[in-house]
Amino acid sequence: MKVFLCRLISYLLVFSLAGMSFTTQAALIGTHEVVQQASAQSDRERVRDLVARADVQQALQAYGVSPQTAQERVDALTDMEVQEMAGKLGTLPAGASGTGETILLALLLVVVIYIILQYVYK
Repeated sequence: MKVFLCRLISYLLVFSLAGMSFTTQAALIGTHEVVQQASAQSDRERVRDLVARADVQQALQAYGVSPQTAQERVDALTDMEVQEMAGKLGTLPAGASGTGETILLALLLVVVIYIILQYVYK
């Protein structure tokens, strides 16, 4: 009886394994695709970090958007949209308007030109 059950189970296993398809695919992945996926993930993390900041969350709540909803919206963005948003984040000024530095640089340039002209036409 035991031998019969063992053979029956063995035959059933052999036939079930023979009926399964064991197809696999292997393909080369280009460097461009790997870099693109990595940069998309990096950009998405950058936007998530921005939305997670306290000051941004306060501004979002002032507009009536909850922080959780903002995170869900960031997760729902396509890779192209995230890349565009992260690109805009990279070009924005980092908190200062820059007019003070521009005026100071212009004054310094005028002083340097004045000194050079005094030296040349002396």
